[in-house]
Amino acid sequence: MSNTTPMEDLKKAQNILMEAIDKSARTHLDAVEKLLEFNKQRFSNLSEASDPGDYVARQSAAFKDYAEQCTAHVEALTAIGNESRDQLTELSQEFAKTLDFSSFFPFGADASRKPKGKPGTKNS
Repeated sequence: MSNTTPMEDLKKAQNILMEAIDKSARTHLDAVEKLLEFNKQRFSNLSEASDPGDYVARQSAAFKDYAEQCTAHVEALTAIGNESRDQLTELSQEFAKTLDFSSFFPFGADASRKPKGKPGTKNS
């Protein structure tokens, strides 16, 4: 069992979320940078097309490359999400193991909480 306080667990959860946000933002920036560079290269290559068929073939190749880039980007974001979800799940399971529910639900045999009167009769 862990001897951490709920505030330490919340701090860990906050750090996991902030790390996931940071990784996601960096992944987005990298993807946009790659796509902008890719776009610049494609526009310069399209100007060299010799006929409409060549132009369409180059555009088709460019769309395929864009789709591959976007797929890789989504896969990277999915990996980040899965990693942070796993970390948060592990943290929440540890938190639940150490949580003392007796303070939330007092099920003790406290005589002051028993109803007054005879069983089966209405208390007024």
